[in-house]
Amino acid sequence: MCDLLVVCDPHVIIFSEKTINWTKADVKVAWPRWTKRAIFAAATQLMGAERWISEFPERIFLDKDCKERFPLGFPPSDRRRVHRVVVARGAAAACRSYHRGGSGTFMIVPHLIGKEHINSSSAGFIPFAVGDIDPEGDFVHVFDEVALDVVMRELNTVTDFTEYLDKRAEFIRSGRLGIASGEEDLLAYYAVRLNESGHHDFTPPDGGRWSNSDKLVIDGGFLELKADPQYIAKQDADRISYVWDNLIEAFTGPLLEGTSVVLPGHEFSLEHSEQAVRYMALENRFQRRNLGVAVWDALQKGKERDIFFRLVKGKPKDDTGFFIVTVKYTDFMKASGYDDYRLYRTFILTTYARAVLLKYSHLKRVIGIAMEPPDQGEGSSEENVILAQQEWSAEDRAEVKEHCEQLGIWGPLTETPFRASEFPKVKRVKRKPVGFGPNRKARRAAAAKARRKDR
Repeated sequence: MCDLLVVCDPHVIIFSEKTINWTKADVKVAWPRWTKRAIFAAATQLMGAERWISEFPERIFLDKDCKERFPLGFPPSDRRRVHRVVVARGAAAACRSYHRGGSGTFMIVPHLIGKEHINSSSAGFIPFAVGDIDPEGDFVHVFDEVALDVVMRELNTVTDFTEYLDKRAEFIRSGRLGIASGEEDLLAYYAVRLNESGHHDFTPPDGGRWSNSDKLVIDGGFLELKADPQYIAKQDADRISYVWDNLIEAFTGPLLEGTSVVLPGHEFSLEHSEQAVRYMALENRFQRRNLGVAVWDALQKGKERDIFFRLVKGKPKDDTGFFIVTVKYTDFMKASGYDDYRLYRTFILTTYARAVLLKYSHLKRVIGIAMEPPDQGEGSSEENVILAQQEWSAEDRAEVKEHCEQLGIWGPLTETPFRASEFPKVKRVKRKPVGFGPNRKARRAAAAKARRKDR
């Protein structure tokens, strides 16, 4: 059906990958020939896959004998967001040769539409350039192997990636982009600009508003971004965010491998278990940084307490809350065994989840994670739970209160605002121009030598 299918409600990302060898012919012959087989054939596959998902979602299987059904449900069509991605491999070396250098990514030229990509006699024909290959249909993204690697390294969460795809499609079709020299430079422009809502976007270069006559040319920017001190500081600050990624992996691995531990009295449900991990995965890289800080701090504080609870409920408009609870595996519990300890921990986890929803009625759902504090010497395990908001009867409220009292949890909460910037402030060093200072002649000689070396 396709080469890779990503389902993370509300997103469905369909990838079609073609590896087509470049033929040694005149570029006006080789490029259209390669483009037909690598790009347009892949786009046709994408359309077929999307049609099959819409018409026969129950007839998608993981094996060639069609015995193992695709295990996840697709988002309803009214909120489903489908992203179509062509990965066209095989022309990067030829592209570098044609341009006598560069990364090998295709230029983005929006005025190239449909069959103009493969009509070498048209006035706008440009080899190794891609615009809008299906202007009458839904947008199809085209990445070569270099561009895909750059984009997915920089935007390595499903939310960051899909937001870029949405904004990229809108920008290319907006008429505001004249040309971008490569995907990496388009990405660099996007990565350092925020719209009025605080999200990355293709905003005007001067921070004002787009005019009808604007045609932006993006030439360069990626190398400058990678060397920028604030970007480097962001990468360093993001390291803690991978604590959250590791938790996602800890839950996802057993789900995919079918090795999840099912505690006595509980039933395994992939669909239900997937929901908790899905909401964890929908957090973007910056939010994962904040969550990673919260988790790491909770694990450290949990070393000093039998039970420690930390809630991250976000802004008032956020409808999903996350919390982590650590429970020590004490000597008293070891007498009953590890399974009983995990049952006890799961009861604590569920009680906290209900208490959170009861206190914060604006939340539509809460995801809780339970773990041992580190360095207990007994190994480790994790549980998660997702609970949706509900109508609370008097009996429900009394039950939650009773369970909290039994466990000795959920006392007065201390709420601490947490503020962070995606790009931390850095102290920029103002460098003196070459030629100034006490040793002007030596500085000029060193600069001239460096220029000769670069050439």
